[in-house]
Amino acid sequence: MHVALLNEGTYPVVHGGVSTWCDQLVKNLPEHEFSIVTLTGTQHESVWSLPSNVRSFQAKPMWGEVRRRWSFEALRAWGESSEIDSAYRQLWSAVLPPAGRSVDLQAATAGLRVLAAEYAQPLMAHFTGGLGTKALMGAWASHVKGTGLPPLSGSQAADVSRHVDRFLAVLNVSWPSVDLIHATTNGPAGLMALGRHWRDGTPIVLTEHGVHLRERYLALRAANFPWTVRYALMAMTRAVCQTVYNHCELMTPVSEFNAGWERELGAKAQRVITVPNAVDATAFPPVEGEPDVPTVSFVGRIDPLKDLATLIEAFAIVRDSVPDARLRLFGPTPAGNEAYRAELDALVVACGLEASVTFEGAVPSARPAIEAGHVVALSSISEGLPYTVIESMMCGRATVSTDVGGINECVGRDETCGLLVPPRDAQALGEALVRLLVDDAERQAMGRRARERALSTFDLAKFTARYRCIYQRSAATVPEADLDDVRRALEAADSSATREYAAATHAAPTTTEAESCR
Repeated sequence: MHVALLNEGTYPVVHGGVSTWCDQLVKNLPEHEFSIVTLTGTQHESVWSLPSNVRSFQAKPMWGEVRRRWSFEALRAWGESSEIDSAYRQLWSAVLPPAGRSVDLQAATAGLRVLAAEYAQPLMAHFTGGLGTKALMGAWASHVKGTGLPPLSGSQAADVSRHVDRFLAVLNVSWPSVDLIHATTNGPAGLMALGRHWRDGTPIVLTEHGVHLRERYLALRAANFPWTVRYALMAMTRAVCQTVYNHCELMTPVSEFNAGWERELGAKAQRVITVPNAVDATAFPPVEGEPDVPTVSFVGRIDPLKDLATLIEAFAIVRDSVPDARLRLFGPTPAGNEAYRAELDALVVACGLEASVTFEGAVPSARPAIEAGHVVALSSISEGLPYTVIESMMCGRATVSTDVGGINECVGRDETCGLLVPPRDAQALGEALVRLLVDDAERQAMGRRARERALSTFDLAKFTARYRCIYQRSAATVPEADLDDVRRALEAADSSATREYAAATHAAPTTTEAESCR
């Protein structure tokens, strides 16, 4: 089978959790060929050694220069403009309906479908004349009329359109024809999948690692945008995400937390099947020994979603009780996050922690970072099912994490395999870290329990068997009546994978495994 793996800013142009997941998926399904299409910002080159079953990789810049196609055939684009203009106006009017009316998702879907057609010019070439700004201003005026809500200025509408135009333009991005589309996030990547699905019927599988809509809420909340701009951007994002959900063959979120969001946003419950992340236990054997100095480790990218400011503030509290403690932060600073890194550096100085907090940079694997600490900390404000926690558990290290996303599904809600604290609560995080740093017996027992849980819950053989089954079923399309059969097939695949793992076999799928997916 030929599968398109659609990403946004992840595999294979950066390292990180989603990229690890993608590489794992592709390598462990060698019977399938993959074309990887990644929407990018500034990074366009692969930083991964791509597996042999990757047929092609294309980086698609979302913010690149718009180039018109000049040919005799392209002249018909002038006649296309009125159709696109009408569809864009319909889309904004459905997303921001007249005061007193509800969002018309059916009309929004119809507008998106028109924009997804094949045109002589790329969509962005049509959008450059202020089309979206005019459509938005008209819809906004009707939406707020008589409500007391503030008007939208021309400059604010232009700011919204600058983002939305680029968002919608991915609807007709070109990439190879395939048998199945697997999008690793909603939003732009989901929209890119949707455009192809509408044009040629290719089925879609969607795996959300973090819920795109929720993460956009968090990002815009922190952005310095006027309320009107945030409102309009989120209205469009919500409508797009819901439309993508409605057209997926299956949704395979990495956690029940994500699955709950998808169902709440209108995804059909029967088509939502949680498939947890997994790791290769042989790559993460139990760590031996601990550092000489009490140490807290973090591994991940330097990013506002990781809320490292709270971790640094928590560590200042740790130092009050454990004066010789160290905090080691492992991970790269992605392009665009330099200002955030500078803020963290300033916070370290303000807290008087220059001698005890170090930024270690990127590491080839999470294991050195895990080994470097007595405890591994994760202070994120949003997560899916983070590899940092799963890999730490597999290594037998105790963790302290914020209770966001699917983290409590990793360690268990009883906290016997890892401690949980509220997000953005430096006091609670600091106290939990102190608790484990000073109690050797509790910390080490927690690490042993964590490894046992990781071995039973996050088994790579089960993960692979599930996706092998999901691909076979989804490529043939799944009628509503057969969805229970899919779940039974996944359970059978799990059982087969467990037997394979117990026999220490990592070869091609067995006959039993393949039969269970038919």
